[in-house]
Amino acid sequence: MRIVSLLIGLALTACAHAATPNTAAAPAEDMRAPIDLSTPESTVRSMMRAMYQGDADMVDQVFFEGAKLRRVRSDGEVRPNGLQRWRDWVGTLDIGQAHEELFAVTSEQYGPLATVWAPFLVSVDGALVGCGVNTLTLARNDGDWRIVFGMDTGEPAETCTDFKARYVER
Repeated sequence: MRIVSLLIGLALTACAHAATPNTAAAPAEDMRAPIDLSTPESTVRSMMRAMYQGDADMVDQVFFEGAKLRRVRSDGEVRPNGLQRWRDWVGTLDIGQAHEELFAVTSEQYGPLATVWAPFLVSVDGALVGCGVNTLTLARNDGDWRIVFGMDTGEPAETCTDFKARYVER
């Protein structure tokens, strides 16, 4: 009888774990929310929602005209402005095809200037493909926050599975 009870308990535990969603693979419902430019952090999250929704027009609304998006590589090379390329790629995506999870987000603000530091994990077609840290500079104009400059750096893709835990522990 003990063995039967133990097996039933193990089966229930396995079912409960199987029914628990994987938060990295299943983004929060707010990924379908409309654009929100009311705070620096909400603007940055709107940038990620634009990618999730495959909405290049939303990307345009999040960035100031003339904004730049750059990447610093591990060897220190700073890559050229990639905003237009990223925007165009976003426009090719189906809803939910790409998701950038932000975590441990911090921001500083002084008057109409803000900086958001946002570590990330990126998934495309359900597979974890990248991770690293974004830093974004924003300005408030007519009550809305928009990105003026963004830069990120990435980790080697093979180290991304435990990046979030390593980052939070540091």
